[in-house]
Amino acid sequence: MLGFHVLNARDNTLMPWIFFEYAKSDPQLFQRTMQEEAKRIRGLLASRGIGYEELKSSLAPARDGIQAVFLYDWWQEPSWNYAVAFAKKYLPSLRRDLRTSMLHGDLDDRHVAMPILAMEDALVKARPQPVNWQTQYAVYFNNLRPIDVASIHRSLSDEARYAGYIDVSFAGPVRNFIERKMTPLWIIDGRKAILTHGGDDPAVSNEDPVGFDLPAYGYEVVSLVDTYFACFLSYKIEATDARQAAEDRILNLAAITGELIDTESARVLVHPNKLDKYLLREENKLRLMTNIGLQDVTPDELASVVKAKLSQSYIYDLRFAENGTPLFAVAAEFEKPDGGLTRRRLALKHDQEQRVISLVTMY
Repeated sequence: MLGFHVLNARDNTLMPWIFFEYAKSDPQLFQRTMQEEAKRIRGLLASRGIGYEELKSSLAPARDGIQAVFLYDWWQEPSWNYAVAFAKKYLPSLRRDLRTSMLHGDLDDRHVAMPILAMEDALVKARPQPVNWQTQYAVYFNNLRPIDVASIHRSLSDEARYAGYIDVSFAGPVRNFIERKMTPLWIIDGRKAILTHGGDDPAVSNEDPVGFDLPAYGYEVVSLVDTYFACFLSYKIEATDARQAAEDRILNLAAITGELIDTESARVLVHPNKLDKYLLREENKLRLMTNIGLQDVTPDELASVVKAKLSQSYIYDLRFAENGTPLFAVAAEFEKPDGGLTRRRLALKHDQEQRVISLVTMY
């Protein structure tokens, strides 16, 4: 049985169509069909020399990777193709072995209030100058190292249109707003750039419809039809009360378990032995638990924490254990004793006999 680093049921028609139209809302048929699609996406990527399994760090939230958005003022940009103009500035600075998902979009929103004060406070400016937040184009990266952030920022600092960057690694009003504004740009996988060429055939090609001229910067372009890129290769920025998150979780879990599971009502279990003989006994796990103030937690209390985190986030890293048990993960943030934030991944499993979600580990 094949797994998925990420499934996106929000911004495309493929998963909803398979579930409602082809499978007629039968979760077991939906699961079997998604297995066929898992083979197909792997085959499409393999035909261009890309191993799907190697894309995990680009598609699933990393515990230590930095998420950052870099801002570019598009007002009266001479070429008016400001996405391409900005790319010419930052592409040469990217690490040759970088693996990241990149999203982009304009920040201006006439329907939702911009968290301007929070953005001003978080912005690392290139120079002391006012920022027109109504004319900012943003490019988001996940899974960056500190050296990557410093390199991109330094390479852009002499560009007058570059406003600076915001670290959005942790939850807050800025990341919640950014999540609403970003759409997929590329996946950078070393020297390959994976993107969508839109809704037309062929299923896989080497098209760059916007004209970024990625080969000029040393990247081999691999493009996929939008239905496959959006479903299987579209990174989901974590956000509080993210749009369509509940519906997304239901279809994600159906794809891996073959059952309809509502995480809002599902029972979550932390077995006492999991806590006493593993999480609170093994030295490295105990250190992780202590760092987030859970060293004295009871099984029921930890189960409540897990349930809350599960209901607040997207689901990632859907796969099967060797015995066929469906596994999945959520990214969760915890406050440390010093007041700072840290990120953990909660690995979970679905017990089909007991009909419960239980904690496998935390790392």
